[in-house]
Amino acid sequence: MAKILLTQQKGFEWIHDDNVSFKGYLYDRRGSYLQAREAAGIFTDISSAGQLAKLLQGMQGAYSVIIRVSGGILAAVDPVNMFPLFYAKTGDGWAISDSGDALCNLFDHMEPNSEVLPEFLAAGFVMGDDTLISGLMRIRAGEVVFFSEKGQLSRYSNYYFLPTSFSGDPPALLKKELTGIMLKISGRLIESLGGRTAVVPLSGGYDSRLIASMLKSAGYENTICFTYGAPGYESEVSKKVAGQLGFRWIFVDYRDIDKSAYLDEEVFMDYVSFTGNTASMPYLQEYFAVKKLRDEGLIPENSVFLPGHTGDYIAGSYLEKTIRKHRGEKDRAIRITGGYFWFTRLTGSQKKHIAKRVRKWFYDYEHPPCQTDPVYDVFTEDWDLKEKFPKFIFNSARVFPFFGYEFRLPLWDREFRSFFRKLPFHYRTYKALYDDVIEQEYFKPLGIYYGAGEEKEKPGDIKAHNLSRYIRPLVPRSIINKKMQKRDYLLYCEFTKAMEDRTLNGGLPQKTQVNSYNAKICRWYASEIIKKCSSKGSR
Repeated sequence: MAKILLTQQKGFEWIHDDNVSFKGYLYDRRGSYLQAREAAGIFTDISSAGQLAKLLQGMQGAYSVIIRVSGGILAAVDPVNMFPLFYAKTGDGWAISDSGDALCNLFDHMEPNSEVLPEFLAAGFVMGDDTLISGLMRIRAGEVVFFSEKGQLSRYSNYYFLPTSFSGDPPALLKKELTGIMLKISGRLIESLGGRTAVVPLSGGYDSRLIASMLKSAGYENTICFTYGAPGYESEVSKKVAGQLGFRWIFVDYRDIDKSAYLDEEVFMDYVSFTGNTASMPYLQEYFAVKKLRDEGLIPENSVFLPGHTGDYIAGSYLEKTIRKHRGEKDRAIRITGGYFWFTRLTGSQKKHIAKRVRKWFYDYEHPPCQTDPVYDVFTEDWDLKEKFPKFIFNSARVFPFFGYEFRLPLWDREFRSFFRKLPFHYRTYKALYDDVIEQEYFKPLGIYYGAGEEKEKPGDIKAHNLSRYIRPLVPRSIINKKMQKRDYLLYCEFTKAMEDRTLNGGLPQKTQVNSYNAKICRWYASEIIKKCSSKGSR
């Protein structure tokens, strides 16, 4: 017997249709946008995990679906796990929910999961299907899971970011193909908006600027751009771009926000529960900005947010930082531990423990036949898009549904991903082909390309980044702190001070040097989980 507990109705509501519960949105095989109820209807005849996995391979979007079938329950989440599903074994069967906290309320006792605490504190997420609570599990990104009435569990992955082959087309043809894909993405996006206000979190970078450019080029004028933080490079470029495109621009000045009182606000703690959800760092970055947009009525209630997540990554910005194989580092687990788990200084035993868990991840990893590369590790990239991106990067977008808004992810479009997946790595390094196309086809024609003034990734930046991995442990804390404050346009130093003041040492490793403000957020959230476990009682 299975208990299904669905409590999260913000932004996207759960739609129930006969044996199906669906949340989110879909594009079908032809690229047509499906409303939630229409999307739910396509699952009613599904009776097996194989059928469900095959159906979802032809779809794209952000969704979770639960199907009651003969002999048990089928559940699936999209490749970015935007609407996570959790499960636990109970005395009378399975318990499945969209809220880790809601499932925890069913437990008589709760214990923190000490096995995963080091990786969470160092990277802001928990690997695999584990959470920060022992016995509470999470369906992995892009997975179909069958919960048998007999108590067995079977899982099937239906998404991989692995190349079957690399294109041999010349650059001119590849650029033409990408230009055509961008036009189709614009069409799909505008169809799904249905005339509603598009809200673009517009930074000084290329991805959000591209989304604003796509809307302008397609004639979609019902667009608002906003940025946030302290005045500086990001806000200056954002204002300039929005003004040139003729879009309304809003700036949310974080200097005006009370940095000490927000932890006492019920809405913030609800947000922490909604986005942390026992497995991820609750992102602060856009919370205060979106809250102000809503509270002050600066955008319509039915607005749709369009963040620029993953455009630069898919295009190749992180290849040299994390995907390139380094001579002398043959062990993938060691590369991943050093490249991704760095928020705080790890002890030698903690590094070994995390590397052991990474090896276990790959031991359980089954993938289809694929093309590899002698210089770049395609399997590390697939790990990244299965682990860090769903639980950390994309998780930040959950701020939009928390405040009641829908969102779209234009640069996670399946056709966009497929194009770059087949692209030889030398075209993706430093985003070479991507930047060239969007500059020539969008930014220059629209007058929003600023030439030498652009802050773009350069080979020297990558070399400095890779060098810093080795020397960071030797740098004095005062220098690390000074460097962090210099880049702190989001005023995280002040926001996280309130968290530091409330973080208890009980149950946590001894505090060490932090290399990111995110480390302070993770430490505070972990302490909240530990306190919750203590209040419930341990076995």
